[in-house]
Amino acid sequence: MHTFINLNTKKFIIVNLVFFLFSSFVSLYSEECQNFDNKLKEAKEYFPIFNEIVLNYSLRSAFIKNYNKFSNEEKELIADEVVLLALLDRNEWYIFAAKDDCFVFWVSLEPDRFIELIDGGSIAKDQDIWRKD
Repeated sequence: MHTFINLNTKKFIIVNLVFFLFSSFVSLYSEECQNFDNKLKEAKEYFPIFNEIVLNYSLRSAFIKNYNKFSNEEKELIADEVVLLALLDRNEWYIFAAKDDCFVFWVSLEPDRFIELIDGGSIAKDQDIWRKD
């Protein structure tokens, strides 16, 4: 009987040790996924007046490409959903992004800067008071 209890105790310790090591390893190499819908809902509660715009594929691709091009960030923005909250009571827009329904990014921009990022900067090129033709 003593051998049986000793053997089960060893198995129990080994199983717990393996489980602990595996769970530690997984948590080290996986990032926490914050639900995108919950984060967006939280932001909407903070702003009293806004217009929500989900960017279509071409606008989303242009924004991501040009944001990565002009950004000083080392980490590249990768997203499969981008939502614009255009604040109607301020000259400020908030852009939220998600990848696989996980919140990955937000930034606040002035409307002109957002449009420049969509356009790749060509709107502001060669402009003074009037656009040159």
